Amino acid sequence: MPSKILLIRPHNVYNYNNYPPLNLLCLGSSLKKVGYEVSIVNCAFEQDHLKTIISQLEGALFVGVTMLTSEVPDGYRIIKFIKEHSSVPVVTGGWHSTLFPDQTAESEYVDYVVSGEGEEHIVSIARMLESGVRRSPKVFPKRRLDLNTLAAVDYSMDRSIERFIQSYLTDQLSKYVPHPIRWLPYESSRGCPSLCTFCINTVTDNNHYRTASVVKVLSEVEDIVKRYDLTHVKFIDDNFFADINRARSIAEGMLKKRLNVTWDAECRCDYFNDRMINSKSLRLFKDSGLVQLTLGVESGSLDSLKLMKKEISPEQAENAIRQCNEYRIVARSSFILEIPGETFYDIRKTISFINRMRRYPYFSCGVGTFRPYPRCELTTDLMKKGFLHQPESLLEWSNKEIIDMYTSAEYIRPWQVNGKYSESASFYLNMQSGTRLGNHQISNLFERFINTLFIFCSTFRNMFMLYKFPFDKKLYKIFLTNFYKKKQAMEKSGQYPIVK
Repeated sequence: MPSKILLIRPHNVYNYNNYPPLNLLCLGSSLKKVGYEVSIVNCAFEQDHLKTIISQLEGALFVGVTMLTSEVPDGYRIIKFIKEHSSVPVVTGGWHSTLFPDQTAESEYVDYVVSGEGEEHIVSIARMLESGVRRSPKVFPKRRLDLNTLAAVDYSMDRSIERFIQSYLTDQLSKYVPHPIRWLPYESSRGCPSLCTFCINTVTDNNHYRTASVVKVLSEVEDIVKRYDLTHVKFIDDNFFADINRARSIAEGMLKKRLNVTWDAECRCDYFNDRMINSKSLRLFKDSGLVQLTLGVESGSLDSLKLMKKEISPEQAENAIRQCNEYRIVARSSFILEIPGETFYDIRKTISFINRMRRYPYFSCGVGTFRPYPRCELTTDLMKKGFLHQPESLLEWSNKEIIDMYTSAEYIRPWQVNGKYSESASFYLNMQSGTRLGNHQISNLFERFINTLFIFCSTFRNMFMLYKFPFDKKLYKIFLTNFYKKKQAMEKSGQYPIVK
């Protein structure tokens, strides 16, 4: 009988669970490929996830727990619980362990830490423990893997996968894809060659761009489309278009295979030029099913972009948004307010830029205040100036206030130029774009009417940059909370509302 391995995704403090745990699915697929039995527990969908975990510990070779920083509180509770109730080894991984491998390894509840990509390490750990060997040190260091050697992802290992497949897509994208929507994320490359000062890829030395072959990508995409009856594929690569010829070949292959799905991906604004994403490329991508590009615009101020080492200009950003609009491709544009070192004038320039971009019907924005991701260049500078304290243990990272300081998208922080203004601006700019909740996601007519009123108020506020006395923000949060509570109740009862 094959050895059993339990992989766990903890709750996160923001109750965000829109994507399946792709990292665990990748690890599980590599383990299954060499003969191990794998079980995945997605804690968000368990009535009592500790009870579920304890019921699966008997006979387990080890437990693997992935952790984002926002998942550390529940992750810590889980690994402590496991160690108090069993002798099963605990292995941690994910972005937080990659950022702080040695600190994580110091926890008494952690046996081994995987830093970075884990498909090879997790198999090595399984074989090591199966043979009865224990090793020191506890940290398995970062490796850059050849994506062409990795197992195809078996999404069915997550018992909740159908929930994700049927869940609506965020922002404006759901307006432009066939209903009912059936989608999954797919990763065709890793790493990003850009060196932005706010990005986790730069911090974790993930700037070396690596790709799976076009043949492998097309084969796997075709398989999941047919296996799960998908209508949409979300390429979650950090930089899907870095190799433009490869991107074109994938689009051509999707057309030849007649997959008949829509798709979206992330893209840099400066790729819109005669050599890379030109009119011929856009027509090809559109014909193959492209309906949305996520553009890292980040700011309407050139000075702020320089602080971020974001080597684009507002003019290049508008050019990308305009061309997307011409081909009816949603330009889902991300922005950051309160970059350390920028002025209040820079912040207003970004808001003005967003307001101007509203002229393009296919423009959508996601706005947040700067999140000081641990160890990035801008965060290190803030720590030197005494604005930030970095926790010194995994237990200390379990503090919700510390997590908010580092990871909350809308948060008032001590170094900000005008924190209250920027936090409210982010909120209302997102509300107008339907980033949290768009009318296309609401089936109840009365709730849709209420949401329309809130969107109208936010549009007025954004137009004149009126962010004082945000009484309607409090009301909207109540409305939003009630809406999602009802949605979660329907999901738990097995009902999946399909919005047309």
